[in-house]
Amino acid sequence: MNTSPSFDDLLAGVIAAIDDDIVPALANPKAHATAAMMQSLLQGVRQLLPVYDAYLIDEHNDMTRVLRAMAAELDTVDGQAADRVRSRAATLGQLPDLPPPLDRDQLMAAHRELSQALEVSLIDLDELQRAGHRRADAALEVLRAHLGPRYLRDVEAFTVEGGMLGRG
Repeated sequence: MNTSPSFDDLLAGVIAAIDDDIVPALANPKAHATAAMMQSLLQGVRQLLPVYDAYLIDEHNDMTRVLRAMAAELDTVDGQAADRVRSRAATLGQLPDLPPPLDRDQLMAAHRELSQALEVSLIDLDELQRAGHRRADAALEVLRAHLGPRYLRDVEAFTVEGGMLGRG
């Protein structure tokens, strides 16, 4: 019978094969740790797959709001860094919300572009803070309010039983 295993089925098979066929043949403790780390990473991918596109769409839509909110916080601040943040808000911050479902390549490209905009905005906010602009603190809080839950959600989706194993 022909079957079409899902990505989850394929990953589960790789995890089982590592456990059943590779781990018993390993004599080195570091090799055991590496195999366990590989299994942990694969399990994390299994858990992330069903929610990843929804996460990207949510983050895309929130990042456009973050760009606009940071610019609003900097409305009275003069300088090139503030102008750059406002410029990004006037362009990327005006992108329409993405509805699910969306073509994966389009979603990944849009998410990457907005993530990079937030990354360079962080540098601009640092520049503004060092120049003594107090409104940059408020704009940074807007960005942190977006990034904190985003990082926590990634950790939550990727953590597997027993935690993550590290190298060393």
